[in-house]
Parts: sequence; C-alpha cells; structure tokens
Amino acid sequence: MDSNQVLKMQERFIKNKCALGLILMLLYVCPTHAAKIVVSGKNESYAGETLELRRYTEKILNGSESVATAKVGKEGDFRFEFDLTNECQVFLPGDAQRGYIYVEPGKSYVVEIPNKRSRTLSEKLQPYFEPNEYLFFIQNSDKKGVNMKFLQFEDAFDFFTMKCLASKGDVDTVQYSINELNRIFADMNTKFQKNYKDYRCLLLKAQFSDPVQMNSVYSEFAKLGVDKTNPAFWDLFNNVFYNLIPNTLGSEDFYVFKKIIETSNAKMLLMHIQERYKITDVELKELVAIKIVGDLAAAEIFDNKLVVKMLQNLSAAMTMAENKELALNVAATVGSTLVGEGAPNLVGNDLNGKKHELNEFLGKYIYLNICNSRLMKTEKDLKILDRFQQTFDSQLQVVNIFVYDEKENVERITKGLSGKMQVWLAPESDVLRKVYNARAIPSYYLIDTEGKFVLLRKAEPNDELRYLLLNIFDNNK
Repeated sequence: MDSNQVLKMQERFIKNKCALGLILMLLYVCPTHAAKIVVSGKNESYAGETLELRRYTEKILNGSESVATAKVGKEGDFRFEFDLTNECQVFLPGDAQRGYIYVEPGKSYVVEIPNKRSRTLSEKLQPYFEPNEYLFFIQNSDKKGVNMKFLQFEDAFDFFTMKCLASKGDVDTVQYSINELNRIFADMNTKFQKNYKDYRCLLLKAQFSDPVQMNSVYSEFAKLGVDKTNPAFWDLFNNVFYNLIPNTLGSEDFYVFKKIIETSNAKMLLMHIQERYKITDVELKELVAIKIVGDLAAAEIFDNKLVVKMLQNLSAAMTMAENKELALNVAATVGSTLVGEGAPNLVGNDLNGKKHELNEFLGKYIYLNICNSRLMKTEKDLKILDRFQQTFDSQLQVVNIFVYDEKENVERITKGLSGKMQVWLAPESDVLRKVYNARAIPSYYLIDTEGKFVLLRKAEPNDELRYLLLNIFDNNK
C-alpha cells in the first residue's frame, strides 16, 4: 500500500468520524419532537361546561399553565388533544376535587372522572382547605404504563416509610428501603421517571435525617438539580426547605441569616446558600432563596416589610427571568396586607342589592369584618361592633361583608341592630379572601382615614380594640 492510499484511508476515517460525531451531537442537542396526546372520556355532570387541563410551573405559589381545553358535549363527552415533548403530570382543576394523570407523548387515554362536586360551606370556611386529589381511572390501563408504575411506586414508598418509622429512623433501615425502591423499580428508567424515583428516595432520607445528616441531603439535592414539571421535585423541595430559617433559631446559622435579612443583602444570601448548603445550580439556588425568605412571612420573626424588601432585592439579583418574576409575585403576596400599606378596594352589595365600594368611606377609620352568618362567633361580633359603631359613629365606619352567604340568613342575624353599620354580601367570596389574604373566617382589619392598614391579626372586636379606638380618636381631636 503506497503513501497516497494510506493518506486517502486516513482522510476517509477522519470524515466518517466527523460525520458520526455530528450525528451524535445533533441527537443530543436537538429537542425531542412533540407528539400528540389524547385524553377523552364522558361524565354527564359536566355537560355544557368547558374543562381545562393544566400543569404546574412552580409550587411555591402553585403557579400553573394551560395545556388544553375541551368543550363537554350534551351527553358529557369530552376530548383533550395536545402536543408535548416529554412525560409530565397534568391536572383537572375543580372546586372540591382535583384530578390528575401522567401522560406520555404519542399516547391516548380513555378516562373516567367522578361527578362534579362543589365545596360544602364547612370546606369553604376551612382556612387551609385543599381540593381532594384523585388519579384518573384509565380504561384498559396498560399495566406497564407510567400511571401504573407511579401508583405502585407510591404504595411501596408508603410501605417503606412505615418501615422506617417503626425502626425510629434507623440509618441502615432507611438505606435498605432506598436500595429496595431502586431495585424493585429499576424499570423506571426514562428521565422523568428516574428523576421522580430519585427525588422520592431522597425525600425518604430527608424525613429521617437529623440536622447534621441533612447536610448530605442538601448536597445530594444539588446534584439531582431541578425538574419543575416533576411533582416529586416540588414535594422534596417544599419538605426540605420549609421554614429553613426559623428552624435555625438559636444557632450560628440563624445569626448569619438575621444579618442578611436585616440588611436586605440578596447577593449575600445567594452566596450563603451556595457556600453553606453546597447548592451551586443557579436555578435551584434562586428557588431556595425565594422559598426560605417567603416562608418568613408566616413565621413572624422579622417585620414583613423586611421580607418584602428582601424578595424585591432577590428579584433584582437573580439571573433567571422566571425566578425574577416569581420573587416579585411572592413579594406581592406577602405585601398585600401589611400594616402601613394601602388596603385593596373591595366591592359588595347591600341587602337591597345596591353596589358599594370600600373607598366610599375614606376619611373615616374603617373596620372591616369578613364573616359568615352560620358561625356562632359572627352574631357575638356583630353586637359588639354595633356598639362600637354607635359610640364612634362620626369617626368610624364598620363594614361587615358576608362571604358564602344568603341574603335571608344575613337579614336574620342582623335584625335588631342599629342599622348604622354597613352590611354587604360579597359577590365573589373566593376573590375577596385572596385579595385580603383572609384565610380564617372571620377575619378583621382596621383601616385608617387614608385607606392604609392599621391592624390585622390583633383587630378582633373586644375591650382591647375599644381602648385602642378611644386612644386613636382622642389623639385626633
């Protein structure tokens, strides 16, 4: 073989190698093509309605996006068609129940869903009510399909969790349980399924880890990274980082956090999360920062104005657009009802059907009572507030706004009062509660002459409030 032949063979080898490399690179870089997914079924209780499938984008504020809509026929038949590139969980929102299903690109599912149900009054008044979750029943379900895999995995996860509880969190038992989950479900090998399994196994470890052992959990979490479309990611995330700062009270870690929060130093917080918890992944680090600062709003360790400012500074310091927006949304939620901030205007209808706005009474102090006629406390509150109204009539306006209520019941409970208070029915009770962050019913607010919050949590009608009002109005003379 002469030198020219050798040279030509080398050239062909190099060309073939380059071509193979290019093919592999394209396979790796190019996204998977979207494939159609069909979810269909029938339930007459939804006839004529428009249903929507959604998927979560984050579970700090439970943000979600629409995947598909379907108009339900007269006989209850519905059909969703949509394109996705990867497996994911989609859900059907509902007032009292929320259905979900795991879907794979290119697959069709014929499902059964329970009859439509609305919340009962007691459910509406529960401060932390969440719709009951159910998995769609899939007709002729594939026993090796993704939904069956997850169902079986969750049964096994619950079994091994109980086993670990029985052993009082013995390290060897926990590790054995994790090993068994990985062995039994070795066929959960797509990216989505493997991530799900890894997140759940780490959650099992986290549930039985002491503060020192949690350091390895943080490290492992950082290696797993972020999969926002995976419900197991959010279960792990919200469990591991829930109330992280309050849980450090009394330790050196807390005083580091305290200094950072009090100086609103967002860059220092991100750096501390990276150094202390070994979280170098930018997306995870930013999500952790939003979560742990947002949780401070309910902890009452810091003034919520500091919490809002810190979240706003975090938004400015973050690199990912989605996280910038999320930080601002959490800040807006925390700051929606802050002492010194403006109270949102609200609309209500009096018992004659006339529409009113809260802003009509600016110039007076406004006492807002969000209530319900079926609660025993409401009747007692109304009698006390009626006396307050008569005593401070020229300087105070009491506004009672009834949520989830009927005119007849409100008329009955307010009969015999002086008639000086405002008594309204809320046209959109859920919206009102959300705007005023009124988890509990009743909820009370004192608003000054300029429409700014004066009292929130300690505004219950009692002698303490009466003395406060006396002091306010004496000083305003």
